[in-house]
Amino acid sequence: MTQVTHPAMTSRSALLMQNLSSELRLPGHRLHTFTRLREDLFLDALDIELLVAGLESRLEYYLTEEEASQIETVGDLQHYFLR
Repeated sequence: MTQVTHPAMTSRSALLMQNLSSELRLPGHRLHTFTRLREDLFLDALDIELLVAGLESRLEYYLTEEEASQIETVGDLQHYFLR
């Protein structure tokens, strides 16, 4: 069974991943939904805060403090920025 994805969601997802890759200065193929920001990418709390702020600015979509504090993986970023 194939999953049909809405074109707007695909482009938003690609844009998020492109921006994330740029912010982290990492090639996109290294970023997966299960990639942990602290353990795998060695980001500290301030790094994650700055990452979220940069994505918010670029994507013009803003998270609440509570949402931002729950981000631990690339998948979490996708969840909050693509809903």
